[in-house]
Amino acid sequence: MRSIPLIIAVAAVIAAVAASATIASAREARGTIIFQSKSGPVFVSIGHAYLVKGPDLVTGKIIRRIVLSSVDVTAALQACTNMTCSDGGIGEGMTIDLDAGERINYWAVGNDQRVQHSATAPLESLKLTTNAPNRVAGRWDFDARASGGPTIKVEFDAALIKELKTAR
Repeated sequence: MRSIPLIIAVAAVIAAVAASATIASAREARGTIIFQSKSGPVFVSIGHAYLVKGPDLVTGKIIRRIVLSSVDVTAALQACTNMTCSDGGIGEGMTIDLDAGERINYWAVGNDQRVQHSATAPLESLKLTTNAPNRVAGRWDFDARASGGPTIKVEFDAALIKELKTAR
């Protein structure tokens, strides 16, 4: 009868491992990115959030990259071996680079990357509720239409999914 507590203990360990695996994959995100294009508005609905860490392609400085996507790109990010693929190949969504300097670097895409905009934004425009090395959560309401960019209204909770060692 001593095997029943052992079975319960093993089941608890398995449940804990499964829970930690879930934490290391996509976290919840919601919101929209709206581009104004010549043919009309392009709407991107965000549903997934990830956090990737690694060296910036220009400076080599370690940055945190939030990846927001309309589809689950967990497998692509887990297979990634350097920062050049750390956007997960998103066709609709955006990346937000933290720790890269005095401003936020971002890249937004829609319509399978047919619509794109990259720019910088003031650090204070991003409202973070959690800002830790392995997790970033918050809200970003930003209007980049004056520079030809999108209107961004997203909420996210991104857990670290991958730490990369090389830029290329």
